[in-house]
Amino acid sequence: MLFTQKLSNLSGLEKKIKSNQFKQARNKFYLKIKSNSYGFINDLYEKKIEYVYSIADKLKNNENIIFLGTGGSSLGGKTLVSIKTNFFLNEKKPQIFFLENVDQVSISGLLDQLNMEKTSVVVISKSGETIETLAQFFFIKKIISKTNNYKKRIYVITENKQSTLKKIQEEEDYLFIEHNKHIGGRYSVFSVVGLLPAAVTSFNIRKFVEGGKKFLKFIENENNFDSFFFSSLAMILLQKKGVNISVIMPYVDNLNNLSFWYKQLWAESIGKKRMGTTPVNSLGTVDQHSQLQLFLDGPRDKFYTIIGRKKINKQTILDCSFGNKNKIEVLHKKSLEILLRAEMDATIQTLQNKKLPVRLFELESVNEESVGSLMMYFFVETIFSCYLVNVNPFDQPAVEEGKILTKKKLKVNEY
Repeated sequence: MLFTQKLSNLSGLEKKIKSNQFKQARNKFYLKIKSNSYGFINDLYEKKIEYVYSIADKLKNNENIIFLGTGGSSLGGKTLVSIKTNFFLNEKKPQIFFLENVDQVSISGLLDQLNMEKTSVVVISKSGETIETLAQFFFIKKIISKTNNYKKRIYVITENKQSTLKKIQEEEDYLFIEHNKHIGGRYSVFSVVGLLPAAVTSFNIRKFVEGGKKFLKFIENENNFDSFFFSSLAMILLQKKGVNISVIMPYVDNLNNLSFWYKQLWAESIGKKRMGTTPVNSLGTVDQHSQLQLFLDGPRDKFYTIIGRKKINKQTILDCSFGNKNKIEVLHKKSLEILLRAEMDATIQTLQNKKLPVRLFELESVNEESVGSLMMYFFVETIFSCYLVNVNPFDQPAVEEGKILTKKKLKVNEY
C-alpha cells in the first residue's frame, strides 16, 4: 500500500465489524461498484488523460490562469496543484490562481497585478447555475474583454445541458469542456475538474489516477476493506457517545489544502437527518500552538486523524552553535524533518495518553500515487459512512434554501 493506517484508543469496538450495520453498508458499496453506479469511479477508466493534457498544453501558453469556481469545482484542483508548488509562493509558470469567493477587494487586488493580455480564465460550474461563479465571470469579463482575442482564452467546464453558463459559452463561442453529469462537484477531483489545473503544473495526473485505482483494487479484498474502514465505523459509533467532531491534521504543509477539501467532502455528504460529525481542519505543527490545548484538555468530543509522511531523504542538518562555544543541544545536528516528526509523534502519544481516539495515515512519500490513493480512501470512507447512517452521500438538500433566498433578495433590490 502507498500509505498505512495506525489506530489508537478504539479497543472494544473491533467486534462491531461483524455487525449487520457494517456488513450491510460494505455490501451496498460493493454492489454499487459492480453495477457501475459511481460516476467518479467509472470516470477513472475513461481514456481522458491525453485529452486533459491537450487542453493543459494550450493553457500553458499563458502567463496566468485563473480558475473560477467554488466548493468542489475548486478544492480538488487546488489540492493537487499545491502538491507541486511552493507552499509560500506560486513560483510555477504559468501562475495559477483559484478564485472561490466573491469579495471584490481581493479579486480586484489580484487582477490589478496581472497582465490580462496573457491570462486565461477557466469557468467551472457543474450545474451551470452557480451564482457566485457567474458573478466572478462577469466581473472578470469586463476587464479581459478589453484585451485582444480574449474569447480564445476563456474556457467553460459545465454539463452539456441547457443552463445559464452553457448558454453563455455557446453565445460567446468560448471553448467548451464537458463536466461529467454523473460526477458531483465534491467527487470531481479525479475528473477533468481536478486534473486540468494539476496537469498545468508538473503534477503527473496519470500516476494520480493510478493511485486511486490501486486503492480500489486493494479493497476488493474484504479483509483489507474491513481493516481500513474499521476506523470509519468507530467514528460513527463514537458519535453516539458524544464524539461529534472530526479533526484532520496533516503534518505536511503541502497537504494543508487536502484538509479543506476533506472538510467539504465530509460535511456536505454526511450532514443530513441530524447525522454526521463536524469536520475541523488543523495543521501540524502550527496548530499545536493554537488548537492543541483545547484538543487535549477541552471537551472529549473529537476524533483525530493525523496525516504524516516517512522521512524525506534530503535533510539539512542544523548547526545550532552560537557565540563563544554555545549551542542549543536539543536541536544541534538535528534537522527540521526530525523536529517535525518528533512533534507529530509527541502529539499522537499525548492524544493516546489522554485516551482520545486517534488514527495516523502515514504516506510512503507525498507524491501523485500516494495522494491519489489517500483521496480515494476518503471518497470511499465518506460513502461507506453515509451508508452506515442511512443518508444519501451525493445530495445536499439543506443548502438549497439559502440559494433561493439569495436570489430573492437580489431580485427585490434589498441592497
